[in-house]
Amino acid sequence: MAQSRTTDASPQKDIDQLSEQITTLRQDISDISQTLSGLGRSSRDAATEQARQKAADLRDAGQRQMHNAQYRAEEMGQQAADQVRNQPAAAVGLAVGLGFLLGFMTGRK
Repeated sequence: MAQSRTTDASPQKDIDQLSEQITTLRQDISDISQTLSGLGRSSRDAATEQARQKAADLRDAGQRQMHNAQYRAEEMGQQAADQVRNQPAAAVGLAVGLGFLLGFMTGRK
């Protein structure tokens, strides 16, 4: 059996309830906006910090690689100097040969 609505409910009461619900809805939307804004800021801050940390890690790794390369170059230079001291004739012959080869390759025809 269908129940009929009583006519005692005034339209003004319904309008007042609707107005209260709209006010509550506006406040809820405002709260959601603030929450999303805060979430966006914290996500941005976390991403910025992560990028800074990654950049610092990469910079440190690059510096370590540069120091390793410098050490290796110094070591190879020292080995070359030792070889020149131990075998000066071979070093002069090698230098003359390389000079001739480079001159031949870069010479104008």
